[in-house]
Amino acid sequence: MYGRYGTDTFTFFLLGLGLVLTFCGSLFFWPITLLGDAVYIYSIFRMFSKNIPARQREYYAFMRFWGPVKKWFALQKRRFAERKTYRYFKCPNCRQDLRAPKGRGKIEVTCQKCHKVFITKT
Repeated sequence: MYGRYGTDTFTFFLLGLGLVLTFCGSLFFWPITLLGDAVYIYSIFRMFSKNIPARQREYYAFMRFWGPVKKWFALQKRRFAERKTYRYFKCPNCRQDLRAPKGRGKIEVTCQKCHKVFITKT
């Protein structure tokens, strides 16, 4: 593999997507399996490619999409883990996600992003 691009997050995403497409194609509509096979072939092409700058551009374009998605899932995981101790809410002015300890009643909150002061119930 010397001089080859190798694997990255985008390659693993493509392999997972190919797996899902192949599984769905075997259950519902067979041409979807062909699409899954094309995704597999593209991911293998990326791994063995010697055109590293082109693969990096593809990876950075993917990460511009995948970064916010990953951040959203991490926030949902954290919200679920802290659901008994914290209440999550949004700032009415800038829509920033905020949290406050549960069981404090009505509190005055200052948004750290836009400095808007508002009252909310925890």
